[in-house]
Amino acid sequence: MTVVAAGSAAAAPAEGSPNATTVDGPAVTSTVERVGGSGTLRYDLTLAGLSEYERVKLVVGRDATVVEADGMATTRRDGRTWVRRAGDSATASVRIRTTTAATDRPTEGGEYFATESWLLGRVPLVELRWASAGERVERRRLFADGRTSSARATVSNRYVLVGDQRSVSVTAADGGIRIVSPVGTELGPDEDDLLPALGDAAERLDVGDRGDDVVLFALGSPARRGGESFPVHDEAWINTDSPLDDPNSVWLHEYVHTRQDFVLAADMRWFREASAEYYAARLAYEQGRIDRAVMEAHIDGAPTTAALTEPGSWDDPTVPYTKGARVLALVDRKVRLSTDGARSLEDVFRRLNEHDGPVTYGDFKDAVAAVAGHRMDGWLDRYVDGTAPVSSFYPGGPERQGLLAPLVQVVNGAGTGGVFFALSLFLSGVGSVPLYRYLDRTDPDDREDRSGRPV
Repeated sequence: MTVVAAGSAAAAPAEGSPNATTVDGPAVTSTVERVGGSGTLRYDLTLAGLSEYERVKLVVGRDATVVEADGMATTRRDGRTWVRRAGDSATASVRIRTTTAATDRPTEGGEYFATESWLLGRVPLVELRWASAGERVERRRLFADGRTSSARATVSNRYVLVGDQRSVSVTAADGGIRIVSPVGTELGPDEDDLLPALGDAAERLDVGDRGDDVVLFALGSPARRGGESFPVHDEAWINTDSPLDDPNSVWLHEYVHTRQDFVLAADMRWFREASAEYYAARLAYEQGRIDRAVMEAHIDGAPTTAALTEPGSWDDPTVPYTKGARVLALVDRKVRLSTDGARSLEDVFRRLNEHDGPVTYGDFKDAVAAVAGHRMDGWLDRYVDGTAPVSSFYPGGPERQGLLAPLVQVVNGAGTGGVFFALSLFLSGVGSVPLYRYLDRTDPDDREDRSGRPV
């Protein structure tokens, strides 16, 4: 695991330095600049080597406006702008503008923020298409075939940060993790602790989707608390005040998101946040940043009757973070018990990453069965597809449910003798164990051998 720090060069002559792309098709050089102190970004593209191709065009998405085109002609269709080569010129230039409305609430296109000195904006959708005589049309998306950076601009696939900035990075698990922040931004966790923690998380979380570089933009005010990620692009922004030694570490939570290479069907939407929430707490525990009691207390919580597979039944948008994370803690525990510790939820996670097409609830059940060595459909249907609550049995937790409810009522209402009797009865049976251990031993749907036959 290698840690590298790179400071900024504040005396850069331009807002964005040029980036030349020559892989496949015409060469494209691009720069990005902020227009004054506004939320507008200007992308200047220069295309070269056009005479080698019969046809060359750019397709610019709805989120950007073409304001100038030299050597190319523009037309608009279906909300997009088509920029075609005009004449026999070997070079052409195009200027594109995007306007980012800084917001403190999520939108379909994400959240973006601006101050006088820096702006986190959106990278426009720009596709280059070309064809030689008699050949088929080739295409590639600009700004998506490699991340570029300079002293005053970092252009990733989804986000662009413009303004004086610095970056630090760590290399681990066949990929790099880079933290980019505006100059003067203080990271909440110590840099010498944060980078190794992320590198360690990359090593520990063996769920596939390795080898790609991850970019984390660390932002201060006015960015809200928490963060936002785009897993398909392996990038996220995180509020710098977020702690690291915490079961709810946003640093670890958003990093887990960048390892999610799957597409989820509607009945598996819950898994994205549930897995990030569970593994953020678990990684913090495995790194020794929190103890087991803190991890369990974080995963614990008030039971809910929402069906995870039916988002319309969620009475609160945090259901995936609460019931979803608790269910995955149970699944992890049950898989480990079924395989004598040889496999875990990570193996299920990896199968979802490798799955072709949207992952459905049925695919999830199949993945659990393949990893555990036996079907768990009855249990999963009850707690994932059904409305059975995952209850809390931790001391001081919310109102108890199910088999232990009468016992708790006795304890709560009895005198000293009644309490002693109730506790003796309890300890002689199942002992003082967390919910996910208790269910492993008592759930009737789980009493089956590894071939799936009831026992």
